[in-house]
Amino acid sequence: MDNITIETLIQGGSYLAIFLLMIANGAVSFPSSQVLYIIAGYFIARGDLAVGLVALAGALGNTVGNVILYELARKHGRTFIERMKIFPTRELAKVEKAFQKKGAWFIFIGKLLPAIKVFVPIPAGLGKMSRPLFASLMFVASFIWSLAFISIGYFFGKSSDLFGRYAIILVIVAVVVILLFYRYINSDEIVREVEN
Repeated sequence: MDNITIETLIQGGSYLAIFLLMIANGAVSFPSSQVLYIIAGYFIARGDLAVGLVALAGALGNTVGNVILYELARKHGRTFIERMKIFPTRELAKVEKAFQKKGAWFIFIGKLLPAIKVFVPIPAGLGKMSRPLFASLMFVASFIWSLAFISIGYFFGKSSDLFGRYAIILVIVAVVVILLFYRYINSDEIVREVEN
């Protein structure tokens, strides 16, 4: 699914399309939420959509998708998730160990980080985290995520040349946080436990 297809779906299906696309994103990490929200932000700037409804539809859809993945992990276990071949086994193991050590804090922060966010429902499900707590954390983090990328689309448009001076600062901050997070999940403490 390319950008034009996402754009066409949002134009034709409005908030329902955003909701359904974000269910798919929450469950299988496709299509890209960043691209979807940037395009939606452009439509908001044109006056075609409302920011609150886009963020709400997207966050609700993403939460539903995350809950589906969480329930699959909770019911069928890690072997089933590995058989899906969507997530690299070694990365999954590291994220699972990090969740065991940091719990809800890891789930919330992880949900705000590219590349990590796709994994977080799995260790939460495997660890049988409280369903209401999990769903609440996913919704709040998804809502924050949506606003960040809607803002980019709103201020910089839907083209690939999105990042002006302010967006570059945002990217630098995000990269620093991601590097710190990756450093933690690849630390000797986590890697040693995965390999044992």
